[in-house]
Amino acid sequence: MGAVNRGWGRFALLVVVLGAGVALAQATGLLDILRNPAARSHALESLRGATGRWWVGPVFALVYAAAVGFALPASILTLLGGAAFGFWRGVLWVTLGANLGASLAFWLARRLGRAALEGFFGPRLGAFDRISGAAGFQGLLTLRLLPIAPFSLLNFAAGLTTIPWRDYALATVVGILPGTAVYVFFADALLAGSAEASRSALLRAAGAGLLLVGFSFLTKWILKRRGAVAS
Repeated sequence: MGAVNRGWGRFALLVVVLGAGVALAQATGLLDILRNPAARSHALESLRGATGRWWVGPVFALVYAAAVGFALPASILTLLGGAAFGFWRGVLWVTLGANLGASLAFWLARRLGRAALEGFFGPRLGAFDRISGAAGFQGLLTLRLLPIAPFSLLNFAAGLTTIPWRDYALATVVGILPGTAVYVFFADALLAGSAEASRSALLRAAGAGLLLVGFSFLTKWILKRRGAVAS
């Protein structure tokens, strides 16, 4: 009974921490940016006007990390990063923020959610550990590359397993980079297309579309290869 009570206590603490994160996002206006197109437009204008300052990129990455760590949707922030910073800096700050946030979510799930599961299920958790342990780095890398599981959900789910943080972090760094590059480039190209009625802008937008198509074929190829190896 004591283990079960500790499990409920850890689970309740996790809910409180996530709720506090959402409340902070509401108080700072981040939730409004994620939900309101007008607020996003204003945030984009402010970001683009301040990108020359050295601290704006790191602050954006920290905000991104907090959003991911508290399970808020980050796709809007990815597009904002690409539109505000351009391709190279956008990829840098989005990737940094996403990885920091993924590690924060993993830590919260491992320290609080995992303890709750152990309190609820005890030794019966062994079967779950064996399945997740067999998948390991390769399984997580595949899930990162393929747009199947939501990013934030996968962060917390991995924290509930016994996968080492090192494997988790490496799979996250490698697995999210292609998709991040595509979406950042796409956002940058769309902004260029709306700001410039020129052939170069059209080519950039077309290139972004080709990258999206290419990425979808790449993920299908990886899935087929893994199926062939497994068989």
